Amino acid sequence: MKRPFSSLSIDQLEAILEKATASGNSKAVKAVVGEAGFRKTARAGRLLMRAKSALDVKQADLFDRSLTNGRDQPSVARKEVARKRGGRKPTADRKPTAEQQQAIEAFLSGGSLRINAYAGTGKTATLQFLAHGTRRRGQYIAFNKAIVGDARDKFPPTVDCSTTHRLALKALHSGYKETREKFAGKVSTKQLAEILGFKKTWRVDRDHSLQTVSQAYLIQQTVKRFAQSGDDEISDAHVPRHGSLLTANEDSLAAVNEFARNNAKHVWQRMCDPKDAIPLGFDGFLKLWGLSRPQIAADYILLDEAQDTNPVVLDVLQRQSAQLVYVGDRYQQIYEWRGAVNAMDAIKTDSIVGLTQSFRFGPEIAGEASRVLLRLGESVPLTGNPALRSRVGSCKPNAILARTNANVMTALIQCLDEGCKPHLVGDNKDLKELLWGVRDLKEGRPTDVPDFFGFTNWESVVDFAKTTEGEHLTMFVNLVQSKGEKRLLWAINQSVSQEAAELVISTAHKAKGREWKNVRLMDDFLKTREARTTADKAQQEREDAAELRLFYVAVTRAKEAIEIPVMGVKGEQTRTSAVSLGLAAPALAKRVVTQPADWEDPVKESGRVQPPHVPQKPAKRGFFSRLFGG
Repeated sequence: MKRPFSSLSIDQLEAILEKATASGNSKAVKAVVGEAGFRKTARAGRLLMRAKSALDVKQADLFDRSLTNGRDQPSVARKEVARKRGGRKPTADRKPTAEQQQAIEAFLSGGSLRINAYAGTGKTATLQFLAHGTRRRGQYIAFNKAIVGDARDKFPPTVDCSTTHRLALKALHSGYKETREKFAGKVSTKQLAEILGFKKTWRVDRDHSLQTVSQAYLIQQTVKRFAQSGDDEISDAHVPRHGSLLTANEDSLAAVNEFARNNAKHVWQRMCDPKDAIPLGFDGFLKLWGLSRPQIAADYILLDEAQDTNPVVLDVLQRQSAQLVYVGDRYQQIYEWRGAVNAMDAIKTDSIVGLTQSFRFGPEIAGEASRVLLRLGESVPLTGNPALRSRVGSCKPNAILARTNANVMTALIQCLDEGCKPHLVGDNKDLKELLWGVRDLKEGRPTDVPDFFGFTNWESVVDFAKTTEGEHLTMFVNLVQSKGEKRLLWAINQSVSQEAAELVISTAHKAKGREWKNVRLMDDFLKTREARTTADKAQQEREDAAELRLFYVAVTRAKEAIEIPVMGVKGEQTRTSAVSLGLAAPALAKRVVTQPADWEDPVKESGRVQPPHVPQKPAKRGFFSRLFGG
């Protein structure tokens, strides 16, 4: 074996390792690992451990990059070096507030702690105070890589900052890591249908048939829902109901459940086989990590954004012997539709403290947010920063937020019509897949888009949108019928970088964690439907609460001005407090689906155009599906 560093001292090897880690040079790190393995001194042993750890960080960085779809972000390796040199301490002139001091004292008492932090209340700064107040080993955990990357620069070297997936990846058995495709690859529904040998359409009953791609999609989604749950085994509870199955009878659903459950168990078994070609994927190895009942090597654990915790992670944390600190805003839970668990409500801790003083905006925006909190049953208001000026009213927006993808498209088209350069937040894969699904159905091909599940052509989706079960599709169907899926795809592709944009457009879901100076909301927030039965009323209460939480997130993205549209009694546009008028009243029971119409290219006028004032529409009846909510 070649030893290019055999003549170098330990000091020189350490210098090479630090430089290679900072630059992401995994080849040089591997060479240091090889050389340190030949040395017998204790210092060489420590160097070997550091070098191996650097390789793990590099592998996790590659994995995290795949989670962000290759977006250019600072490497984990470089940030790891900066973190080990010492995170930034709170500035000497910045003292903890009374609320933050209460959190510090509760943390130092040694018991489990829950910190209920309203929007913009200095959550990260509070966690920073906690970490710098002890010499014990800490583990900071968040789902989002960007949040973790920011945290690494702020915490002391005694705290390891990691995404949940990176923790799981480091603990994954080496047999799964032989190829990246096994632990992080993906299999399309078409590929899965071929792997499982599906060749015939399955006629479930007289009215429901599932083609091979739909059968594979049903199995794939069942596995995914199981992997995201805290359950030990796959059951009927993990089988999704999408598209045409919403109208199926109980006998048909029982047959579908049995088919999906049995095949999902078979696929999961193959996923867990290191020698099988079906990859684990991100959800898969996170689930394996949870099922292994791991113990995290830390004296205390900080869980950020705890209101949207993956059930797998929550189950792992509840088994830990370390001191647990859950940090989040129970009223910013907006991912319940994809199986997230609100740990701020689900867990019990020794102490509970609150952060209610916002540093992001002034009293006016805080007052609007507090009205939302009051509707959610919260008696403690959100207090604005008296040193900041903010208002609720008309503004020149830096960002437009919508509840649904359909209204995001409406805002985008209006922006392009007026010659404004827009930036769509996110990779917008969900929007594109919806429109690709429309294209497939129009060309007679099945699609794995959830809301189109089981349909064989676009006309059947249009008809379904006119029914009670399909009311959540009405707005999107109208948009496609009036604009055309090809033109809508063209519009999405006109999105420019955020730096070059004159206006940012986003769903409220994707806007979470962001902030802008001035924000305008579209008119699709706070929609509900009329309950018909006792069960409907219970469901409506849950939906109303989810609507209010999403509205709270949207309102608190603004720093100086928030523009909120509300339709007046006679239909005129007004801009005032939406919450003071309550949820939008149900419209007429009959839903109208727009007939197809040609769409003209937007005409761009010369010169700089002001951000568009998006036309508002009368409130529509219907609670839109979570998919269209972003």
